[in-house]
Amino acid sequence: MKRKLEINWMELDGAFQTGSWEMQSYLDLETGEVVVVTDEVSRYLEEPPDEALPDWIQEMLKVAQQVEEGYGTRYIAIPQADSHEDYRDMERFISTVRNDRLRDRLWQAIQGRGAFRYFKDVLAEHPAERERWFAFSDRCIYERISWWLESEGIEPTNPIEPPEEPEPEPEEESSRETLIEDLTLLLIYLCSWEEKLAPDLIVHRAWKGYLFEVLDALEEQGYISQTRRAKSVTLTEEGMLRAQEIEARYTL
Repeated sequence: MKRKLEINWMELDGAFQTGSWEMQSYLDLETGEVVVVTDEVSRYLEEPPDEALPDWIQEMLKVAQQVEEGYGTRYIAIPQADSHEDYRDMERFISTVRNDRLRDRLWQAIQGRGAFRYFKDVLAEHPAERERWFAFSDRCIYERISWWLESEGIEPTNPIEPPEEPEPEPEEESSRETLIEDLTLLLIYLCSWEEKLAPDLIVHRAWKGYLFEVLDALEEQGYISQTRRAKSVTLTEEGMLRAQEIEARYTL
């Protein structure tokens, strides 16, 4: 039989997003409130100090004592945030992005260390998708909370609707960006010249008279190489092949 309980959704949401070894959150099965016990208070509970403690710590000790005595009956531990789940959320979100270039950049961003920071840095350039990520993340947390309550046999008497997720950026924007990048790469290729740097080393250069953001995008994709102070860019082997593919497509 399920336990009917009025849930404090805001507090429970905050607990699910907290991942710290310095504290543990518990759900009060009588009130539906979230109770937090810090590691410091737990230590005081195990080894009471010789000196008198401030009143606010004494109050926290009383709560910690209640949790210890009622653990498993009145109080249950709330799962802490898991970085692996957060990473899977990012992967799930990226798969919903319609903008080809943005999707590729996000996949690149989450490779290796600093994945969460780089992921957010890329999204900062796309405000609409950034807001959609926030809604998507909220929905994922809502799903985890709902699953956990279900697994604990708890039925909220005040259920809430899952957060709504805005529509992704339309594919047309992605296609337009891709087209601009393709045509820019083709122009660079058609306007390039050969430059012999060594007897067995020839490079193809072109002047930098194009949008900086497009050049940066082409560089990120490995099609060109550039330096900020130079007035020209260098086509990579991959860029040459890609440009030739584009030329063949438009000359059919």
